[in-house]
Amino acid sequence: MPPSFYAEAAVAAIVVRQPVPELLVVKRRDNPEDPWSGHYAFPGGRRDNSDSSLLTTCIRETREECGIRLAPEGMVKRYPVLRAGNRLRQSIPVAAYLFALETHPEIQLQRAEISCYEWIDLDYLSDSDNTLRRPLAPGHPDLFFPCIPVTEGFIWGFTYEVLMLVLKDLYPYGRAAEKTAWEEQPG
Repeated sequence: MPPSFYAEAAVAAIVVRQPVPELLVVKRRDNPEDPWSGHYAFPGGRRDNSDSSLLTTCIRETREECGIRLAPEGMVKRYPVLRAGNRLRQSIPVAAYLFALETHPEIQLQRAEISCYEWIDLDYLSDSDNTLRRPLAPGHPDLFFPCIPVTEGFIWGFTYEVLMLVLKDLYPYGRAAEKTAWEEQPG
């Protein structure tokens, strides 16, 4: 298949409500040709010529990378397009979409690109005590980034930036709120 002519991408921030509110992240497989090699990310990827929209890209890439079949009507929110890879000088515009599911879907990883996945408790992610500042950019030990530790590394960079948008929506009044905005919606 010829390379895509679209220099844009889309990702899915997927939250489950049961048994406890959690968010899905995947870890990209180590690959010397991938600037995001080994990073935690949301499922997603570059737009193909056949994709009619970035939402289509998001849904297709999520299915390809982890076997989850999202539906357009399951989307809760589309976030403004942000740029990923700024520090790598390989900046690409990325649209992020929030999806809310009742329970964990079955996951079948595309092992060529993804090494593992984690469902992370939203309470853990939203607790400011779990946010650190670390030098995570290769070759730049003097640049410190906000990040959240997870099993095999950190959520940082573009993924951290989108995560903060998601948490702001789900916890609009801060972590102390009894319920999140999406928990209050009829389901």
